[in-house]
Amino acid sequence: MNRKALTEGSLLMCAVVLIWGAFLPVSKIVLAVIDPYWLTLLRYGVAALCFLAALAWIEGRGALAYEGQAAKAWAYGSAGFAGFSLLVYEGLRLTRPEHGAMILALGPVNIVLWQWLRTRHRPPAAVLACIAVAIAGLGLVVSQGEFARLYSGGSALGNGLMYLASWCWIAFTLGAQKFPGWSPVRYTALSAALGWLTILALAALAGAGGRSQPPAPEGLRAQLWALLFIVFVVSFGAVLLWNMAVAKLGPLNAALFANFAPVVTILITVWQGQALLPVEVAGAALVIGALVANNLVNRSMAKRAEELLASTPAALR
Repeated sequence: MNRKALTEGSLLMCAVVLIWGAFLPVSKIVLAVIDPYWLTLLRYGVAALCFLAALAWIEGRGALAYEGQAAKAWAYGSAGFAGFSLLVYEGLRLTRPEHGAMILALGPVNIVLWQWLRTRHRPPAAVLACIAVAIAGLGLVVSQGEFARLYSGGSALGNGLMYLASWCWIAFTLGAQKFPGWSPVRYTALSAALGWLTILALAALAGAGGRSQPPAPEGLRAQLWALLFIVFVVSFGAVLLWNMAVAKLGPLNAALFANFAPVVTILITVWQGQALLPVEVAGAALVIGALVANNLVNRSMAKRAEELLASTPAALR
């Protein structure tokens, strides 16, 4: 990696971290004027159109074809866009943005646990230690030192919905492996388009059941800039910036930057007037430190694997 790619990739990831860190605090404000169903419908309706336009421009109109894989794209798009967004917003109604950010940041940990369960191959001890510290830190954050909060009250339900949302996003992320011939932009665009149909159906059912209703125009006008941030910057811009950063830095280095998004969330909520208890600060430090350490361990193992491969005679590879 040359210095120019490192600098450009780092700047891109700084922008991504700032956007992701602001996502939940801004969404908390917007949810006061629009419910989760309409917000998700608006958010991904616009984003899906932008992704499809970007795909046609970058890869040509032929890339818009599903090639017999529409059912799979719908399933993963429904998980990643309908399931993730609706669960995040429903959870955010009941819990605090900084708590939700910590839960969503544990995505890499959940992937390791899933791979362990699926393959029966135990991760290295250093990785397991990082996971244990991250989970302990998260427990301190969401319980605020009172562990009864983990299983009672509205915040417990909100945190649980956030955790389910993280698994929806993991399913979407791992689903990209099922489309080996598709680029990240194509997978995102085509799955988002079909996932939006699921959002539309769920919004219609919620409206019929009285759980959702169209937002008042005056409320939307009052939060216009926040809505534009969620619809265009978070849902579309951040994804493109992330893909560009990964291309320049590699996935492990980009993921290392991404671990700091909860720090931005915490700083924003403090700026908004939310007081943090010492136990929450300590827990957040444990979570972020464990995630960074886990990323560094993975980088070290990847480097050793590359060195071992390079030293192996070509005839034995």
